[in-house]
Amino acid sequence: MRVKIAKNRNKQHLLHLLTSDSNYNYHLENKKDGLNEFEEYQEDLKKQLTEILPPRRKWVKIGQNSRVKNESNNEFLTSNDKNFYSLLKTIKKHRQHNSKEVWFLKLQVFIKDVKSSALSTSYTVNEPLIFPKLKKPLKKIFQDKSEKNNCRPLSMYSLKDRIILSQTNKFLTFILDDEFQASSYAFRSKKINNRTISHHNCIRDILSYKKDKSVKELFVVECDMKGFYDTVNHKIILKAFNKLSANIKSLHPSLNLEQSSQIFKSFLNSYAFNVNVKNHDKPTYWENYNILRGSFPWVDNQIHEHYTSIEDERIGIPQGGALSGLIANIYLNDVDKKLEKSPVLYIRFCDDMIIIHEDFQTCRVAKKEYVDSLNKLKLFPHKFKKTKDLFNSENRKIKYKKFWEGKSKGPFRWSNSFKDYHFPWITFVGYEINFKGDIRVRKRSFLKEQTKQKIIVNEIRKAITNNQRCK
Repeated sequence: MRVKIAKNRNKQHLLHLLTSDSNYNYHLENKKDGLNEFEEYQEDLKKQLTEILPPRRKWVKIGQNSRVKNESNNEFLTSNDKNFYSLLKTIKKHRQHNSKEVWFLKLQVFIKDVKSSALSTSYTVNEPLIFPKLKKPLKKIFQDKSEKNNCRPLSMYSLKDRIILSQTNKFLTFILDDEFQASSYAFRSKKINNRTISHHNCIRDILSYKKDKSVKELFVVECDMKGFYDTVNHKIILKAFNKLSANIKSLHPSLNLEQSSQIFKSFLNSYAFNVNVKNHDKPTYWENYNILRGSFPWVDNQIHEHYTSIEDERIGIPQGGALSGLIANIYLNDVDKKLEKSPVLYIRFCDDMIIIHEDFQTCRVAKKEYVDSLNKLKLFPHKFKKTKDLFNSENRKIKYKKFWEGKSKGPFRWSNSFKDYHFPWITFVGYEINFKGDIRVRKRSFLKEQTKQKIIVNEIRKAITNNQRCK
């Protein structure tokens, strides 16, 4: 967190060097009145971090270690990595010399408080601040009354809560990992060739499966869920968590899970979409964030499929919460077990799933079993696109836009052909793979990155348009 603040400050400094516009002089205390709650949260967090960590100018340089490669990806350290290790080296130096610096003494008090809280069975995770993150660029002009600026409700916890939740997640992920299936690729602690598995392993295994089959076509099912994190049922996840914990305790009787279980349950009690987010969805809330027609979309129109009433239910877990990824694996673990018994290639990355096999009927049966399992968990898979919706009925040519927009589809034919209900591409975890084995970044992911670059360039252009320091 402290390194991110340093990086943002560096960006501000670069803009300040480019322009004499006082609006870009970050040294001035030009705080605007009426900060919204998220801006207040950021200011408080920044203040807390600067009180317990050394000022940037006093960080120790890491020297030759700057050329060391990252063990997880074998790449050279980024500027953030270098700053991170520089900060660690600074703290270690002060510890070795029993430093009396004010920030160092405050850091020791903070660490002691975090440790005692984490080891207490009475520790309670506080309710998070709900911050709206736009799913698409902000709309200011609307075509009709139904259009809205849809947002994700990100949960922002206090610094102490974030640290305790992060450490609890590392501990539980490590001890529960053997209970999870090989088909689950996200948020795992297991490693392959000393590297933590990632979405790239999914792509490699798909290509390996296709190569081993050596067939002219395969059948594919792609499935995504509507608001997965926002629809997780607390009763179901607690039952699954208790079951896995009992399995671990039977294998390791001396293992103490009391504190971690308490924190896990307190995390769930701190938030539920139908309780916390619904209360925020009011005009005054959106005005504070300058988001016209803001909305947190949910499954309101489908909730009756699994619930007659939600008054006594707690539904949805925090997006951005440290334990949320682990919860996804716990929640879907039994589904993974069922599908791994099927002869298909089944891969799941968080709430994204893909099924591949050379036989249409086998794929179809596996798809039904998967969807039935999701329904038992009270989840909401996206409606599957039918073959006729993906192709032109007259010449059986592909409707590309409809195909790419379909979050759940199949079984469909995957081959080198472009017609007769064949499709040459499949999509998974941000990539597109054609039947030849070529890989490309998904168009939506590419455009998203392009938008980020445009924002950076436009900010620089805006800064130097009228008050450029030199030419």
